[in-house]
This record gives sequence, structure tokens and C-alpha cells, in this order.
Amino acid sequence: MRLFPTSDILTAPRIYFFANVVLFALLTCVLLYLLMQILPLSHSVAALLICFINIGFVIVFMGVCFPERVQVVWLSGYILGLFVLAHKAHKQKRSGLWALVCIVCGGASMFYKEPDCLFICGSLAMFIALRFYYGHKSRSKNKRITMPIIIVGLALGLIVCVFIGLYLWLVVPNIQKSYANFGLKNLQVAKDMLNAIAHHPFLFLFAPAVLAVRVQKVLQALKTNDTKALHTSYAFYDALLVAALAYGASFFVLMIFTPYYFFPCYVMALLPVAFYTKMYYVHLRKLFIIVVLAHILVNVPSALSRYTSIKLLPPHYLQATQFLADYTHANAGTNIVMLGQGSDPLGKAFCGYLEWFARYFGGKDFALATSPTLTAIDSLKSGDLLYLDSYTQAYITPQILARLSVDYEVIFSSGYVGFYDVGLKSLAKYLLLHYAPKYTKNLSSSNIFNAPLGVYIYRVR
Repeated sequence: MRLFPTSDILTAPRIYFFANVVLFALLTCVLLYLLMQILPLSHSVAALLICFINIGFVIVFMGVCFPERVQVVWLSGYILGLFVLAHKAHKQKRSGLWALVCIVCGGASMFYKEPDCLFICGSLAMFIALRFYYGHKSRSKNKRITMPIIIVGLALGLIVCVFIGLYLWLVVPNIQKSYANFGLKNLQVAKDMLNAIAHHPFLFLFAPAVLAVRVQKVLQALKTNDTKALHTSYAFYDALLVAALAYGASFFVLMIFTPYYFFPCYVMALLPVAFYTKMYYVHLRKLFIIVVLAHILVNVPSALSRYTSIKLLPPHYLQATQFLADYTHANAGTNIVMLGQGSDPLGKAFCGYLEWFARYFGGKDFALATSPTLTAIDSLKSGDLLYLDSYTQAYITPQILARLSVDYEVIFSSGYVGFYDVGLKSLAKYLLLHYAPKYTKNLSSSNIFNAPLGVYIYRVR
């Protein structure tokens, strides 16, 4: 919109959603193809559902500006290329093409997220080392590292050097805030860490268990000279699994626990976890059942609730801004207050968006401001407006709603039906609120189950 202020913004979503569908289709096809190399179709689809009915996936693919969306598509291409080089290149005699896929996709992915350098370079270095080591121990004919893999390693190493050089030159001198200096208290860090584990049990409970079982089997094979567990093809899965966990751990070190940051780990760890779960299911069965239940009870409700909010709020927001434009056009000098929005950067951003859209649809001669509570709006005159949407919920209490019903009248409402976040976390908050309220003073919202909220416009009587 800023680059092309004269263009019709109503056509832009079509381009955006089309590109999103293409990216999602590419990711799905690549992951499904890889999974079907080791699992039947039904199990492959179930594994994909774990990835996609996931709060991280919903935020990344349904939101507007998240680099992880394109990052995971490039990552899947890199993993596909490395899989073919490790398993099938010598049969298809197209190793040069797949080496190029690895270089292009891996190199592109590095420029979306810094930890990708850790994952891609680490996974490739470990793959080469383990492939040689397993081949040496098992006396396999395929222990030799092929030239295409060496070329991929050299090319990606060069790209990493270029990336680091550009990062040190262009980014580091302009850093104003460090992730490692959030100043979070120990209790807050512990809470955020537990939230991350609860939202991603497959990553932080099951994947480490898979790695532990795998390490145990390798150690047993070395003691008993059993070469079965040291097949050279297993180097590919071992390297991906270790690198995926290292990628996730990097955010724990930085104390970043936002759910969507971990979604790339699902793409990285999906294949090795599926492969070793099939191989060692007897050892992992009980934990697998527990983790599946945890995912269903915590992650699925959060994902569906977030999906409702992200997908259904925008059209209602659009209707509200059109209504505001028509109202201000007919009522000159209207004051509009966004109730529940403070003067913080996020509040200013939402205020700016609302004003931009209202003026785009023809609104004029109005003043827009924000106020977190009702106390600052007592000076409004009859006919002025209050605006509320789901982003104002943190400040809205039953007392405020009671006063609104007396002093104001609803002239626009746009509610919608959606999923509630009826998960273990929400139920625990609900029980605390009703039976131990002294522990709920710091709740950010009374809308515990994230009920789908619409857009409301009130007028002073």
C-alpha cells in the first residue's frame, strides 16, 4: 500500500492468498513425498496433520508478515535434495541437479533466519561425518562421500561466509536491542519455557526421546559389532534430528519462546522422527500416546482458536471501517476513540490502520484517538463513537461493558462464530479464576477461552 498508494488495495489480498496457496502446496507436496518414502499414505497424512494443526503453522501461514513461511519452503527443498543425494542420486544419475537444488534452497533459506545457518551447516557437516563413520564401521560399499555432496558442502560453506560478512557489515552495527537482554525474571522465563513445551510436546518431549533411543542403539551396535544400526543411510536422519533440536535450543538460549518461532523445527525433525518412530516404536509407544494426547489437548484448541481470529476478524474489520467512513461523512466533527488501546507502539499502529482505512473509504472531518479505559473519554459529546475489536479485549471488564450499555448505544456490531480455546491451559486458568482468584491477578484477559470477538461501535447517547 505504501509503495503503490494509488492502487486498489482490494485486489492485493488476491495476490497474497494466491502466493500463500502456492507456498503451502509446495511445502505439503515435498513433505508428503518424503514421508511416503518411509510410511504408508495414512500415516504420512497423520504426521502432516500434526504439523499443520499447530499454533505455529497457523500463525506463520495465516498471518501477514512472517519470514518463516518462505523459510520452511526453502528448507523443505534443501531436505528433499539432501535426501535424494543420500539415497537415490546414484540410481537416477541426476546427482548434479539435486546438488543444485540443495545449494539454491539451502542458500536461500539462510537469508530468512539466522539459525538456519546453524541447522543447514550443522546438519550437512554431521551428515558427512556420520556417513563416513557408519560406512567405516559397517564396512559398507557406500561409505565414500560422493563428489556432489562435497560440492554442496563447499558451496553452502561459501554462502555462509557471504551471509556472515553481510550480517556483520549491514546488521550488527545497527542493532539497538539484543534478544539476550530482555530482563525477564526467572519466574517469567520458567513460565514461558513451560508454555513452549506444552505447545510443542512433539519437539521438546518426543524428539529428544527419539534421539536418546537412537543414541542407545548406536552405542549397542558399536559394542556388539552389529552393523544393522550403522547403515550409511541412517546418517541422513541422525543429522537432521540433531540439527533440528539444536535449532530449537538456540531460541531457548536467547529466551525467545514465541510459539511460531519453533515451526521450522517441525519441518526439520518430521522425517527423522517418523523414520525412527517406525523403527523403534516398541520403545517409544507409551510416550508417543502421551504426546499425541498432549498435542490434542493443548496445541489443537489453540491452533483452531487462532485460526478463527486470524481468518474471520479481517472481513468484519473491513465492514466496520466502511461503516465509520459513512458515519463520519454524514456527521462532521465526529470524535472516535479506540477503547482499550494505549499509547504504546502497538496501539498507535492499530490506530493508524483504522484511520487509514476509514479515510480510504471516504471518511472525513473526524478525530481518532486511543484510550485504555473509560475514564479518559468522559469529555466526549453526544454522537461521538467508541470502537472495540478483539485486540482491545485485555482492557475490557464486565464493569466497563455494564457502563457502556447505559451511557452508549450499539450502532454497529459484527460478531462471528468460531472455535474456542478449550485446552488444558485455559481450563486451568478458569479453575484458578473461580477457586483461587488471588493467583489470577496477572491474567492479561478475562476472555480465558479466547471466545471469538467481533467488532463493535458505540455512540454516546
